[in-house]
Order: sequence, then structure tokens, then C-alpha cells
Amino acid sequence: MRFRDIRAGREHEPVAMRSKAEIFDQVQRLFDVNGFNDHQLHCVFRFDPGSAPDAANLRKALIATIEAIPILGTRYVDGAEPYWESLDRSDLASAFVIAETATQFETFLVQRSDEERGPQVRVCLLDASPAAIAITLNHMICDAAAFKLYTYFLCKVYSQLAVNPAYTPRSVDGDRGLRGVVRRFAFDAKVKSLFQQGRDNNQTGDRRFPMDEGQADAPFIATRRLTRERTSAVKAYARLCGATLNDMALAAFYRSLFRELNMRLGDRLAIPIMVDMRRYLKNGDAFTSLTNLTSMVASELDCRPDEAFVDTLRRVKAGMDAKKDRDIGLNAFIKLDLLFGVFGDRIATRILRTRLKDPLICMTNIGVLDEARLSFGGLQAGDVFMCGSIKYRPYFQLAVSTYRDEMTFSINLYGGAGDRQRVDAFLQNVETQLLAENRSAACTS
Repeated sequence: MRFRDIRAGREHEPVAMRSKAEIFDQVQRLFDVNGFNDHQLHCVFRFDPGSAPDAANLRKALIATIEAIPILGTRYVDGAEPYWESLDRSDLASAFVIAETATQFETFLVQRSDEERGPQVRVCLLDASPAAIAITLNHMICDAAAFKLYTYFLCKVYSQLAVNPAYTPRSVDGDRGLRGVVRRFAFDAKVKSLFQQGRDNNQTGDRRFPMDEGQADAPFIATRRLTRERTSAVKAYARLCGATLNDMALAAFYRSLFRELNMRLGDRLAIPIMVDMRRYLKNGDAFTSLTNLTSMVASELDCRPDEAFVDTLRRVKAGMDAKKDRDIGLNAFIKLDLLFGVFGDRIATRILRTRLKDPLICMTNIGVLDEARLSFGGLQAGDVFMCGSIKYRPYFQLAVSTYRDEMTFSINLYGGAGDRQRVDAFLQNVETQLLAENRSAACTS
């Protein structure tokens, strides 16, 4: 991304800068407009009693990261060719908030920001014992993989400022577009993906998680954390089966949904999962920009009520392995690149608004949060989890992240008290599926 001066030549006047909104910036906004989710990313650090980061240094580190990453210090301007416009430095102070109670902290965590006012990242420090930090970032700016890198960057800046108050972080202002991924593929691979992956990035099926439609909506984030011992058992079982943790979580998710949705033998269920397309880039994990490079691929499984967990896992693994052999995730990127390239922003977003059918049920695995890189000047949180946007009814997503060898499952929803109770019970069942079967079923890869 490169910002350009839109008030050049006016002396003694602050210079506003603007940058064109990228394709996924606009797509993520459509998710909100279409009633899919509120396009906010969330990360929570919870510290042990008696330990807390320094508020003044955290505020300073946050402002420093916003100045180092220009897209964060902007407001979104909609129109035929939408763009990001830089804010004055005085507008950045609202990015940092101190909460005095757990209730204030939780309110901040689920409160969506206004992209048309900015800034696009916000941090809240719970000034209590035990202390906590919440970070929210506009999903229009980046996906969870980049959000993870941003949290590492914030921790590094905090740590550097703690020993050197004059420290200035490096600039992070690289390419935010998706064409770097598209250009990695030959023409025949692109054509093949259009025909072979056509069902991967749109709604498949009409099954939905049961929700109380008559209740008033309020945003909540429900979590369930597996202890280190239990997570270790899940990992060991996955290795024995030649599977990944993602395969394990997806198999447990399927089995829990088969039960929750009262599905019968032979009924089919599709669960799209998120795919980080940085896998196709050289040095794709380098922190050069904040951008969305996540695609979607649909998995699908038929219900077999009497099947052992190990057999569900084998079917999940076989399906995912087959998709990985076919340039997984490419289809969505090719379609979006063609759509916006041919029709331009205004017509392309109009087409997407009417044609895009978001999946009713999906899953995302954010992966491992690196404990060594999540240190505030040597202070590390006892628990950290990360999750994506809060879904509007009837949409439903399971998110997974791992910290200190403990898996955290989360479900974010605008719903009522009954929905919260049902979601909590569902998360408990996901854990049960992972653990009880592991103790009793043998597996050979």
C-alpha cells in the first residue's frame, strides 16, 4: 500500500493522505452490509494476579505501531472508488482505553468500531487484578494471520520502548492486494481452479445452527479452553493417525453438529474452512503489510451416527488432503480478481452484494500463538486467545487458537441468553468428542 498526498501545495495545513481500498477491504465490508458478521478481529491477554503491563508504555507502543503502519491511522471513505484517508495524530488517542471493571472490559471486547471514523485498531487495558488486554482490529484491514503478526509487533514495540523511550519502529507499508498470490499461478492452474473449486467459496446447503430468533440480540464471545494435558492428548492422537490438529477439530465439529442438528444417516453437511493463501508466497509469513489473504474451501461429510471418532477423522483427513492437492483456496482469489478487474469497484461490489451467499456454518483455525513473541517487556500472559468476527443470526462459526499448548475454542454471536447457553453446551460437546474417543479408540495411520 502506498499513501498519496491529496492536499499538496497548501502551506501550513496538515497533509491528508489516501490509499485505494483493496478488493478484500470491500469484500469484508460487504460481510457486514449483508448481515454476515461485524468484521472485527479480537485478541485477549489475561495476566496472572499481581502482574500487569505498564499503561503509559502500552499507550505509547500502540500509537507508535499506528504511526508505523499507516493503514491503521485512517478512516474509510465509501464511494464508487472507496479509499482510506489518514487521520490527524490527535485522532489516534481514542485507540487506547482503560477499563476499571471486568464488565467494562467485556463491553469493549465485543464493541465494534466505526471504520468511517477510525482509527482501525483499538486496545483496552483492564486496570484490575488480574489484569487483561483486549485488542480489536478492523477485519477490513487484515485477516487473522496478519492480526497475529500485528500482536507480535505491538509486543516488540512495547518491549523496545521499555528499555529505550526514543525507539521508533520500522515502517510496515507493503502491498496489501491479492494479486501477488494470483500471479504465482500459471494460466492453466487458474482455469482448472475455476472448474474444480466452484463450490468452495459460497453457501453450500441450508442447514443452520438452532438459535432463538425471538430474543433480543447482544454480542458475546463464548470460549472453552482445553488444558495442556488434554491438548497434549489430542496432539498425540492426531500424530498417531497421521492427521493435523485442524483435522481433529474439524472432525469433532462435524460430530457435534450431526448431533445438534439431529441429522440422520446419509444426510450431508458442508463446513467451509479458512485457508491462508500466504502459503503460496515466498516469505509469506514475513510482516510486510496488514492485508487479507485468506480464502475459503468447503469440506463436506455425510452423517454416520454410529461411526467411531477415528473413522470420522479418516474421512475428514482424506477430504482435506484431496483439496490440498488442488491449489486449495485459489478459486475465490481468481474470481474476485476477474470480477473487480473487469467491472471495477462499484459494479463488482453491487454484483457481490446480490450474488454472494455466505456459509451458514464455517470454521477457522488461527493456529499457534507464539508465546515467545507475546511478551510485554518480559511479562507474559497466562492465557491468550484470538478469534474473528462476531456473526449475525443465522450464521455460526467455530474458531480455534492455541497458546502455551492449550487450545481455545470460541464462538462469537449476536444472540440472546438462550443462544449463549446452547453455544456453551455445544463447545462442551466439541471437547467431549475430542477427548472421550481418544481414550478408547485405537488409530493407525
